[in-house]
Amino acid sequence: MDPFEPVLNWLNSRNIFLTRRQKALIRQYTVPRTAKAKEILMAQDNTVHKFYFLNSGIVRLFRMEEGNDYTLGLISSRDFLSAPQLIFSGWISTCSLETLTDADLLEWDSEALHLIKSQAPELYNIELMHMMRLLDWVQQNQIEQICFPAEKRYQLLLERQPEVVLTIPLKYIASYLGIHTDSLSRIRKSHQSESNRSRPRE
Repeated sequence: MDPFEPVLNWLNSRNIFLTRRQKALIRQYTVPRTAKAKEILMAQDNTVHKFYFLNSGIVRLFRMEEGNDYTLGLISSRDFLSAPQLIFSGWISTCSLETLTDADLLEWDSEALHLIKSQAPELYNIELMHMMRLLDWVQQNQIEQICFPAEKRYQLLLERQPEVVLTIPLKYIASYLGIHTDSLSRIRKSHQSESNRSRPRE
């Protein structure tokens, strides 16, 4: 499959349809690449120079604070990583991005983004849609972290991203849910017991 196709699908699902010229322009500056597990794509307390689209793999957003590692997000779907606003503004990143598995990415560096923006300023609607997507994600995360118990957050993660629950170390899932790994183990056992009870007998 064309590695650029998931980007077009992401845009089309949000009612953004590129012209042939716009597609050619973005493709010209797109670099497909692979990343090994545990690679840092964006470093906390540093300026951001690259923007990514995740075609496959699992990436986490995290922050180190006083020696503690906090997982803020787990990305496994075909979605953008980082934010062009950080690149254009030169702001310092408050978090890091790390691959938890091998990943297939599309990459744009700072120069590529500036060239695309200068040659096709009408593509600003992509940047705007990405900003709206980030704001929606932050709001939903806050609602779930504050209002939902850990059991419900685990169930939502299992429904939305089963591959994450099945693939990555429990310590990252526990950190994302804001609980200890022992508590996560109890939730998982309880969930498995409920699933077995609800399964019809043959």
